Amino acid sequence: MLEHVKILKDVEIDANKTSKPQLDEQQLEEIQLVIMDSLDYTTPIKISTLENGFTNHMTAIVDKLDMKIRVEIQTDYEMKCIHIDKIIAAERI
Repeated sequence: MLEHVKILKDVEIDANKTSKPQLDEQQLEEIQLVIMDSLDYTTPIKISTLENGFTNHMTAIVDKLDMKIRVEIQTDYEMKCIHIDKIIAAERI
């Protein structure tokens, strides 16, 4: 019986997962501009990432940028590194 419940939960989790959206050039450029503004002017932005099929949102200030590898951000609680490929949206607050 416990195995049956676990399988049902796993199916529900898999059903809620989403695939990474295909971003066009304009969307990628907008993300880049928002990230650069946060880096240059230390302004907070909202970043959306996709990890394991789920979208995560966070408010942060970009502290360091390496376009090939990662974005280092400062949140209220911690310093995080986010791989650029995981970012699906960034907007000014």
